Amino acid sequence: MAAFDPMQALETHADSECSVQFWLPDAKPFQCASIGEAVAYASQHGGKWNDVELTVHRDREDIAYGTDKTRMLIDAQERAAK
Repeated sequence: MAAFDPMQALETHADSECSVQFWLPDAKPFQCASIGEAVAYASQHGGKWNDVELTVHRDREDIAYGTDKTRMLIDAQERAAK
């Protein structure tokens, strides 16, 4: 199995609908039009210190990224923005 490449995930799922779910009481999932939007939302709402899951919604199967991979996506997007 290949190592997780956050930049590749950002590119591959650039146009995929996604959702962000924080694992906090009463937190509701937030729907996003793209993985970039989902990662930005997670970053702006505490994704670096709260447990969070980002799900990429695809036709055949969803891809769920847990807290560690979501944080890797946040870091990669921040590096790319510099």
